[in-house]
Amino acid sequence: MPNRCAALFALLAAVSFGAQANNLDFNLGGNAAAISYSANLTNTGLQGSLGYMHHTSLADIGSLGLGLVGNASPVGSPMIFRVGGKVVLISPKSANDGTALALGANFHYVWPSYNRFAVGGEFYYAPNIVSFRNTDRYMEFGVRAGYSILRNAEVYVGYRHISAAFSGSGNVTLDNTFMAGISLTF
Repeated sequence: MPNRCAALFALLAAVSFGAQANNLDFNLGGNAAAISYSANLTNTGLQGSLGYMHHTSLADIGSLGLGLVGNASPVGSPMIFRVGGKVVLISPKSANDGTALALGANFHYVWPSYNRFAVGGEFYYAPNIVSFRNTDRYMEFGVRAGYSILRNAEVYVGYRHISAAFSGSGNVTLDNTFMAGISLTF
């Protein structure tokens, strides 16, 4: 799976080379590390994303997403939303590989009077009807709080939980960790 994710990462980077508002995010937890890249594909808010998470004892997860990003209100709201979906490739240590099409959203809110502080969160879910290859269900959620150390660099702490149900294995936790990370926008 790491080779497939590297190839998808290179493809997304090549497609969005001329795009603005690219974002590269790294985070580390006790036994997990994750990297994600997102880029605006159009000037109307269509955004592509690619992610990879490795947990030393639980799973490897890759994702390729597409969504719409924008302000919550047309008057320069500090609340940015993204709604869409992502194809998730799951390689757990305790079950056979699986795939899911997860739908969901994430948000990022910057306090107007304290514009260096931000909070964010995400939720993605794939029920049985859009879960394939041994996967019966997929769920991912996370929250985070950040501080902008530069105009285009935010450090953050957060929590992430990922679980899935597999045929014959039941519900399996794939990641359940507190993390620290950095998000770079360029």
